Amino acid sequence: MFVGIGALRTSHVLHHADDAQAAGARGLLLAPVSYQALTRDDVYGLFETVVQRSDVPVIVYDNPITTRFTFDDDLYSAIAGLDGIASVKIPGVPTDEAAARQRVAKLRGLFPAHVTIGVSGDPLAAAGLNAGCDAWYSVVGGTLPATALGLTRAALEGDASGALRRSAELQPLWDCFADYGSLRVMAAIAEHLGLVSQRSLPLPILGLDSAQRARLEVAVARLSLVE
Repeated sequence: MFVGIGALRTSHVLHHADDAQAAGARGLLLAPVSYQALTRDDVYGLFETVVQRSDVPVIVYDNPITTRFTFDDDLYSAIAGLDGIASVKIPGVPTDEAAARQRVAKLRGLFPAHVTIGVSGDPLAAAGLNAGCDAWYSVVGGTLPATALGLTRAALEGDASGALRRSAELQPLWDCFADYGSLRVMAAIAEHLGLVSQRSLPLPILGLDSAQRARLEVAVARLSLVE
């Protein structure tokens, strides 16, 4: 199990890293977030500090929509070379199959052999896995593991068309992600399935309203997502 430890200050990140490891985390997922826009040196220094403090592997979480920071390939390469970095969670791949394979191959050449490449952005999971990514850092997987596992196994077993077909079947869910945000959607699904209490998201995030929930529940029922 890995735990996300992002925070606005390095001191808080280190506190979260210590707390997560004490609780039994086997890895740490770190996104570079800050109130003030970060520089490349800021981000490198953050990861350098955390891997020096951590006794477990660290995953680089590149999420420019959330962090407002964009990694370039030189920074990827520099951070991946730090002792303790285990994986890089990239923010998707190009939709064109050849371009996606080229992108993953380029990253593979920048990273040490032990550093894995994980795709994120669930609608791009099949494309990323088919292009050679080692893993899918999934949003749906935590709540609907069988759904995520079926798509992943298809891709990793070489059934590229099967993985793409499974992803296409989930398009109503991906559309809800695009319209409402994956966090709100998955929280609503977890609530709908009785896995968590209603209004489970921390304020100020209000979650989906009744009309949005009705649309999502239709998609859940049609896609047979109950596991």
